Amino acid sequence: MTYSHALTTLPFSSRGDRLIGQEMFKVLDRAQSLELDGQYVYHLELGNPRMAPPTEIIEATVEAVRGRQLGYTPMGGLRELRTALAARYALRTGRILDDSHVVISPANLLISQFLDLTCNPGDRVVLFTPAFPSYWAATAHIGLDVRSVSLAQDNGFHLSEAHIEAAISASPKAIIVNSANNPTGAVYTRAMLELLAQRCDQESIWLLSDETYGELSFSWPFFSLASCDMPQLVVMSSFSKLCSIPGYRIGYAIAHPSVAEKLALSSSTLISCLPAFTQLGCLAGLPILDQYVAQVKAHCNRVASTCAASVNGSGILRTASPESGFYLFVDIGGTGLDDMTFCKQLLEERHTAVTPGRSFGADCSTFIRIATCGQEQDVMEGVRRVVALAHDVGGMHVAA
Repeated sequence: MTYSHALTTLPFSSRGDRLIGQEMFKVLDRAQSLELDGQYVYHLELGNPRMAPPTEIIEATVEAVRGRQLGYTPMGGLRELRTALAARYALRTGRILDDSHVVISPANLLISQFLDLTCNPGDRVVLFTPAFPSYWAATAHIGLDVRSVSLAQDNGFHLSEAHIEAAISASPKAIIVNSANNPTGAVYTRAMLELLAQRCDQESIWLLSDETYGELSFSWPFFSLASCDMPQLVVMSSFSKLCSIPGYRIGYAIAHPSVAEKLALSSSTLISCLPAFTQLGCLAGLPILDQYVAQVKAHCNRVASTCAASVNGSGILRTASPESGFYLFVDIGGTGLDDMTFCKQLLEERHTAVTPGRSFGADCSTFIRIATCGQEQDVMEGVRRVVALAHDVGGMHVAA
């Protein structure tokens, strides 16, 4: 029996046709193709931290594997991990929380799970831009009406009362807020976050607070919206960036028990459950997490600040002073190139991978995102190559 090798299969569903993925993984694919051809590529496209993870996590993971902790786990995550996270957040927020408020799921998946549970196709969602690419991918896949509220570069991409009111006035079903922010590194003030929560409560709007990078704030104390007891609020975070273990795919949400239960049912439907050995590894890391994160923050601050100084000293590029994490959102407008052209030229000619700005919103096509969490020597060389390309094409732009 022979089969047709047509270029397409049977028609995909409308939802399947709306899958767009994340641009940085497309950049990674091309970068790895160059590496297979023998080129050395400087990876600044993904937030893939290269610091050594806590030994407690690694040792507990290995011990769990050797102990054959390889079976199924509860759909909402191991109860002991959920209980430990509830205790951690209760201590920090002063709220009464227990394992029923916590669900374990990959953070990136939680974005889609939240939107799938709270919105119907055609419902409106507001994003503050620049916005993490997975928000765009998830809203497109589900078929939502996305309205963006642009944050100002001259204000360090910070959230203001005017931005909040613009979001509320769009009458959305849900709003997503991300502090500390990826890609800008901005850390929003407690006053603005509390105002946003209050307005969502008043207008019966769902609110997802993505706090994946919150504990990596090195500018001022980070405020978690988990402090707000609001049934339509979901707070999500992850062990990936805090503990330098993105491959573990262990994130979590803090939510009203009724919402957490629905999220757990979603996980059961989509992925059944998460491995026990990775969850047990993360559980072992919790007692030393604050100590480890303090070291990570100091490292992130030093490297990101050094890279920002190089960018801002170029005379062509500019970026806001980093306040958290390991990203720089760099304005390349002075080069005369758009983000896709700049990124392609940088990768193909200078073997340095960064993420195009339009991945974070249509209004961001004169930006690129640089991740500063790789091997420090490679990060510094990659940034040097970014600046060198900007000088070369910027000079041509001025001459033209």
